[in-house]
Amino acid sequence: MTPVAEAEKAVGMDCYATDGAPCSARAKSTAEDFVVEELLLEGEISTEERPEYLPLYRVEKRSIDTLHMAKDLAEDLKSNVSYGGLKDKHAVAVQYVTPTSRRSSRPARVVRENYSASIVGYVPRPMSRAAIAGNKFTITLRECCPETDQRVEEVMRFAREKRLPNFYGLQRFGTSGAGTHLIGKAIFRQAFAEAVELLLRGSPQMNQDDGRAVQEGLAKGEYEDVAKLLPPGKDVERRVARELGSHPGEWVRALRAVPVKLRRLYVQAYQSYLFNKTLSKALAAGEDISTLKAGDNWAGTSGDGLVSSAPRGVRDVPTEGAVPLVQLVGYAYRDYGSRFDSLIKQVLENEGIRPGQFFVKEMQEVSSEGGFRRPHLATRGTSWTYIEGTAKLSFTLAKGQYATVLLREIIKPRDPAASGLA
Repeated sequence: MTPVAEAEKAVGMDCYATDGAPCSARAKSTAEDFVVEELLLEGEISTEERPEYLPLYRVEKRSIDTLHMAKDLAEDLKSNVSYGGLKDKHAVAVQYVTPTSRRSSRPARVVRENYSASIVGYVPRPMSRAAIAGNKFTITLRECCPETDQRVEEVMRFAREKRLPNFYGLQRFGTSGAGTHLIGKAIFRQAFAEAVELLLRGSPQMNQDDGRAVQEGLAKGEYEDVAKLLPPGKDVERRVARELGSHPGEWVRALRAVPVKLRRLYVQAYQSYLFNKTLSKALAAGEDISTLKAGDNWAGTSGDGLVSSAPRGVRDVPTEGAVPLVQLVGYAYRDYGSRFDSLIKQVLENEGIRPGQFFVKEMQEVSSEGGFRRPHLATRGTSWTYIEGTAKLSFTLAKGQYATVLLREIIKPRDPAASGLA
């Protein structure tokens, strides 16, 4: 069995589904090598401007993450903005955004260094995840091993058979400093001082001396000095350090210097870690993740298999084409006795955490009731070519699923970051 990279084990991806040997290749050599485009559900998009509707912007971005793009665009629209999902920084991405206020500015086009936004219609409500059907990916792998064609063929066959695990990819957990899921776990444990220290402990961009100075500053409680040492781009961490400098020991107040959307990402990352660990245990136990079995929670699917219905109970009679679901642990978690629930209980025991802890009394705005997620990737329209060390892949995934999870089955990298998968 091919060993899994330590970076992947750290976020709960403990195994592979396919048997093929590792095959060197590199993704994201340039932003244009990783192109993703949101696919909207058919809905109420008007071509005529209406005062009671919101403008729908098609945003094409390069080398900027969604959170920073949204912050910049909000300035131009003079309104907070809403979007369907987060898109990778190291990519060319097309996604859809609306202002949240009907009194926003409505420029036909906004152009900034790393993105452009153009009105493509008008919608009755703010953009949300519910409006997304899936994401289409066009990916180029370079410096490929000679066996790439066979590896891709195997992985795409597994994808069609619904046998590829629907892990949360490395991007879900952050690529610098402490993993975001560790911060989330500390918040759920109400270990707020630990959460702050994890957030501030340092960054790979820092030189060794500055990193040591940050650690010493944290140990001494010299948070103003820590704020000065943090590298460019660490504006959130800097705000947290300065808040502590002004209000020593007020850990919850310091964490609230982090925008609420980002704090929710921390706690959701921990839920994602628990899901990955559960799915890894299911694969290790030989569970068939492609097929609904008696006792599973389930959901119906659309004709193309991308869009799923609301979760249904273990006693409900499944519809044709229904798929199994695994719980995302939250304060509303319930043990239904399914094959996946028994594995979740093992993971929670190993983590020393209870579902009730996902309601955070001191910071209720980040509490999470949990939910459900498919155990397998849902793919459509898979195709690929391989010519002289370069592979070009095209496929569509259901919303919330990670292309890098498919790619890792092809490459099986020793160093996911060096292979462009982090």
